[in-house]
Amino acid sequence: MIFISLNAQNNRARWNDLFSYNRVNFLEEVNGVIYCGSENGIFLFNPQNPTADWIKLNKTNFLNNIAISAMAYDKASDSFLVGYENGGIDLLKSGESTMVLDIRWNNFNGSKKVNNIFIHNGIAFISGAFGVVSYDLTEEEFKETTRTTFVVNDVTVFNETIYLATSNGIYSSALQNNLNNPNINSWIPINAGQNVTNIELFNNDIFYSVNNSLRSINGIFNNYNTIRKLKSSNGQLVITQDNQVSVLNGSSYTKPNYSFNDAIFVNNKIYAGSLRGGLTDLSAGTTMDYKPQGPYTNNSYSVTAQNGKVWIAPGGIENFNNLTFNADGFSYFDTKNWKHYSSESLENAKDIIKIAVDPTDDNHFMVVPYAEVINWGQKQIGIFEFEAGKTQPTHITSPLPQVYRFGGGSYDSQGNFYLSESFYCNEACMASGVPNYGLLNGNVNSLAVKIKGANWRVVQRTNLDASNALSPIIDNKYIYVPQARRGGVAIIRKDNYETIGNILNTGDQTLPTDNVWSAALDRTGNLWIGTAEGLAVTYGIEGAADNGNFSAEPIVIIQDGIPEALLTDIGIYAIKVDNANRKWIATNGAGVYYVSENGEETKFHFTTKNSPLPSDIVYDVSLDESNGKVYFSTDKGVVSFNGDVSTESTNFNQTIAYPNPVRPTFKGNVTIKNLPNRALVKITDVVGNLLFERTAEGGIVEWNTNNSKGRPVASGIYLVLMTNADGTETKTLKIAVVR
Repeated sequence: MIFISLNAQNNRARWNDLFSYNRVNFLEEVNGVIYCGSENGIFLFNPQNPTADWIKLNKTNFLNNIAISAMAYDKASDSFLVGYENGGIDLLKSGESTMVLDIRWNNFNGSKKVNNIFIHNGIAFISGAFGVVSYDLTEEEFKETTRTTFVVNDVTVFNETIYLATSNGIYSSALQNNLNNPNINSWIPINAGQNVTNIELFNNDIFYSVNNSLRSINGIFNNYNTIRKLKSSNGQLVITQDNQVSVLNGSSYTKPNYSFNDAIFVNNKIYAGSLRGGLTDLSAGTTMDYKPQGPYTNNSYSVTAQNGKVWIAPGGIENFNNLTFNADGFSYFDTKNWKHYSSESLENAKDIIKIAVDPTDDNHFMVVPYAEVINWGQKQIGIFEFEAGKTQPTHITSPLPQVYRFGGGSYDSQGNFYLSESFYCNEACMASGVPNYGLLNGNVNSLAVKIKGANWRVVQRTNLDASNALSPIIDNKYIYVPQARRGGVAIIRKDNYETIGNILNTGDQTLPTDNVWSAALDRTGNLWIGTAEGLAVTYGIEGAADNGNFSAEPIVIIQDGIPEALLTDIGIYAIKVDNANRKWIATNGAGVYYVSENGEETKFHFTTKNSPLPSDIVYDVSLDESNGKVYFSTDKGVVSFNGDVSTESTNFNQTIAYPNPVRPTFKGNVTIKNLPNRALVKITDVVGNLLFERTAEGGIVEWNTNNSKGRPVASGIYLVLMTNADGTETKTLKIAVVR
C-alpha cells in the first residue's frame, strides 16, 4: 500500500483532524510497515525508519468513517480492508479508498459492528452479530451470507475448512467454491455454549480463547489473564492480554501501568497497541512509544483556538445537570507541540468543560471544571489560571463562594474574566456533609468577576428556577448569561452587576423554550440565542435591555415557497460569529450550519454524510481569526475546516479568488478573500461592462458568476477591480469562467 502521494490525492484539503492516536486497537503488517488502527484513524509506522513525519489515514483525507472495529490486509491483491462499528467497510486499493456498502446486513436489527475480517484466497470473510459474509476482493462484490442467531467474533480457515469463533462455541464447515456455506444448520458445532472470542491458525493447529484460557483443537490448554487478541505473526503466536503480551511457549512482555489491545511480531520485535501510549515497542531495554502528536483523548466538550493555538476541554455536562466524572484533564497545542495536563496535575479536577483564553494575551488562560465541591463539604476544586512565566497554574478557590457547579467562563475584549456559577451552597448546606438541594440557598446563581489588575468580585443573584449558568457573553454595557435549565438569558449590567431581567419563553414573540444552551452577539448588536428547541434572535439587544423589552423571534426562511423558522426543534449547542458577521451554528444531532449575516441563506451544512465531521453532535465551534480556521468539537473528536473569513488584511498582498478557473461542474460562488475591510470590489467583463459591485465585510466577497441582470455570464475572462476604503491602494485579478 503506497500513500506517498496522499496529500496530492486529497479531495478534502480544507479539513484537518485533531484526533487522538493514543489508543491503538488493531495492528496489521503491510510489507514490513505496521498499520496502527486507533479509534478515529490509522497511522503508519516503519520499524526500519521511525520518523515523526507521520502518514495518517482518517476521515479528513482518506477514510469514510470513524470508530474502526476491524482491519485486514491481502498481499496478493494489495488490498486493505477497514471495518467500522456502524457496519461500514472501506476498501483501500491502488492508492484509493472506496466505501463498500453494507447492503448484506442493512435489514439486520442487531449490532452492525464489523467484529473481524479474515482474508483467504482473495475472499474476505466479514463477521459480526449478523453472521459471516464473504466479499470477493478481485470482483469487489459480496458473494455469500451465513445468517446466525449468535454473534460471530472471529474467523479462520484451515485445510479448506472455515471455522467461526462465536458466542455459542466454534462452528466449522467445508468451503463451498471458496465461499462460506450459507446454511448455518449444516455447520458442525464444537464446544457449544462457550463464548469463543478469538480463533487463529498456527503450526497446523486451530487456537482459540475462552475466557482467560488458550485452547486448541488438538488439546493444548494454557491459562492467561484477560486474553484480548490472538495473532499468528511471522512464525509466532502472539497472545495479547490486558497487562502483558506473550509468545506461545516463549517470553512475556510488559510495561508498567500499560494495558494492551493488540500485538504483532515484526523484525524479531514485539510491538503492542496500547490503551494510552500508541504503538509500544516491548523489546527488552526499549519500551518506546510511537504515535502522531495529538490531544490526549477524543473526548471533547469545548474547543478554543487563538493565534494558531488550540485548547480542548474533554469533560462534559450530562443534560446540563449531571457530572460525567471525566478525568482526562485537558489538551493544549502551542503551535508546535501538543501538551497534556492531567487531572492529577489539577488537584484531581474532573469534567474540564471550558478553557477561556485572554484575547489580549494568549499565554494567559483559565481552566474551568464543572464540579466545584468534591467529597461534599470537604474540598474545593476551584479554577486554574495559567500565565506566561509560571511553571504551575494558580489554583483559585478564594474568594469564590461554595458553589455546587461552574458552568463556564469568558473574557471580554479588555482581558477581564467572568465566571458563571450555579447552585450556591450556604453554610448549613456545607455543614450537612451531603448534597442537599433543600439547603441550597434559593437556587442562587453567581457571577465571579476578575477585572484585570484588580481583585475578584462575586455577585450573587437569585434565579427564577433551578438552572445552570453557562459561559457569559459580554458587550460594552451588559453581560448576557445563557441558562441551560429553565433560566432563559439573564441580563446583567456591566457597571454595577445588577440583574435587570431575563429573556424567557413568555409569549408569541419569545424564546422557543427557557432552556438556553448558547448565545452570541453579532457585529450589528443582535443577540443570537440557541435553545434546546431551536434558534431565536433579539434584535438591537442593548436598546432592548435599556427599555426592558426582551422579546426574541425566529429567523424566517422560505422553503419551497413556504415561510418557516430556521432550525426549529433542534438543540443549539454553540453559535459563533465571524468577521463577515456570518454565523456558525453547532447542533445536537444535525451537524453544523454556516449561515449568512441575517440567517436567511445557508452557506454550508456539514454532517457526517457530506463532510469529514466525525459526529452530527457538535458541542462547540471556535474561530481562529488569525488564520480563518474553524474548529468543531464533537462527541467523537475535533476537526478543523479552513474557512474563508479571517482577520481583515491591511493591503491586497494576500488577496485571492477561487475557484479559478470556474469549471462547468462548479455550482457555487466565487470567493474573493483576504481583502482589507470595506474594500470596494467591482467585477467587469474585458470591455468594461460592470457586472457586480460589493463592499467587503470581514475581508471577503462572494460572486455568484451572474451579470447585473442576474443571468449567468458566458465563458470568458473577467476582471476583479479592487480599491481599499480610502482609495490609496488598488489591485486587479482575473477570473476565467468556463461554461
